[in-house]
Amino acid sequence: MSEQPASGDTAPPTQSSIAGKSMWTLGTYVGSTGIRFASNIVLSRLFGPEVLGIVVIAQAIRTGCDLLTDLGPQQNIVHSPHGDDERFLNSLWTLQILRGLLVSLACFAIVPFLADFYRVDWSLLVAISLAPLLTSLMSTSLGSMMRRMEVKQRNLFELAAEAAGLAINIGLALWLRNVWAPILGILFSIAFRSAMTYFLPRPRHRLLLDKGHVLEIWHFSKWIMLSSLSLYAAAYVDRLFLGRVVSLATLGVYGLARSVAELPNTVAGRLSFQIIFPFVAKHKQELAKGSSARAELGRMRVYFLLLVVAGIGTVMAWSDWAVQILYGRRYLEAGWMLCLLLTGSWIAVLASLNEAIVFGRGESKNVGFANAVRFVTMGGFMAVGYQIGGLAGALLAIPASEAIRYFVLLRAQIRLNITFLLQDMMLTFGLLGVVAGWIVVRGVLGMGVPWALMG
Repeated sequence: MSEQPASGDTAPPTQSSIAGKSMWTLGTYVGSTGIRFASNIVLSRLFGPEVLGIVVIAQAIRTGCDLLTDLGPQQNIVHSPHGDDERFLNSLWTLQILRGLLVSLACFAIVPFLADFYRVDWSLLVAISLAPLLTSLMSTSLGSMMRRMEVKQRNLFELAAEAAGLAINIGLALWLRNVWAPILGILFSIAFRSAMTYFLPRPRHRLLLDKGHVLEIWHFSKWIMLSSLSLYAAAYVDRLFLGRVVSLATLGVYGLARSVAELPNTVAGRLSFQIIFPFVAKHKQELAKGSSARAELGRMRVYFLLLVVAGIGTVMAWSDWAVQILYGRRYLEAGWMLCLLLTGSWIAVLASLNEAIVFGRGESKNVGFANAVRFVTMGGFMAVGYQIGGLAGALLAIPASEAIRYFVLLRAQIRLNITFLLQDMMLTFGLLGVVAGWIVVRGVLGMGVPWALMG
């Protein structure tokens, strides 16, 4: 990407702007979101809440196994000056496979304990323990595409993988009609995605461990591991905690609400990971206040967050109706849960965008610390909240811990002299206005409030 000086600083890329790449990310995400919704709707219609509760636990364990020793292969490729070097890529690929094998073996070892703790059939957990190994078999091609900021190609690949996963899950659900359908769907979808990465550019690999590159990868990855561990713990501590204290049916209902509430933060994470992070990493020295690169980054944030404000605000106000229409009356209680969870989602979106900025400046230590703080506070708040206010009290821990994460990242941003605090405050007031407006409309129509079923 060419850079042209303007007004004493270096302008961001003009041929394919960050705004254009953002639109590609958002556009393909709309498609993938539709695919995920379709999958959730099919599963909720074919299976009861108890089966979905088992799937929630399996997904939590699978994700935990996957992230516990995350090397951050794609972040390494983007960040390293050797990201295009064949020996570096082969060393990273080899480490990735070794890590996946060891993590899967570790998961096998703790299956008996987990099966007893969550009252789940051990064979289901044995099967899900294969997930880290299947994930580790991916090529490094996605990371190389990210390094080159080939956003269109990467997002089209992700969309195709989502579509294939939907087909696999629906096919298995219609065929088996039992809890093994979603479990096998997870494994087959991962395996298919890993296999497809070898049809992308630069898929050739061989087993290699270059000492210099291994040390470089470890130096950068150790903080990613902390961040990933903390991120997982904070993102899944609710499932792990609730899986023990509530029924599988209630957990299944909650899982549906959580999956919808996570969508805004997921797209924010994708936007941050694919666009903001590599952009900031490339233009580290060009983001001073008043620079064209800083202005471009700010515009991108505003455009994206305005869409999020409209979406989250509307769904919060109509969450009970949205759940009933999409999933049926069996899951009606998920309405008030969704309304509450979306509060935390808004804060998480803001934090994710800021996290990418801190990450892009090479401050992975601060990202890891922020996510560690979020985990500690969420775990403590959730336990206390459940004792005081039951399930509703426990769920209040999510927005509270996300707010703490936001301010920890803000502290790092202030030190780096790149904050968007005023922008975030104004948009938060905008979100409150959207929700209040819809609640007034509901009142005029005599439809009550979306949290009426809160117990």
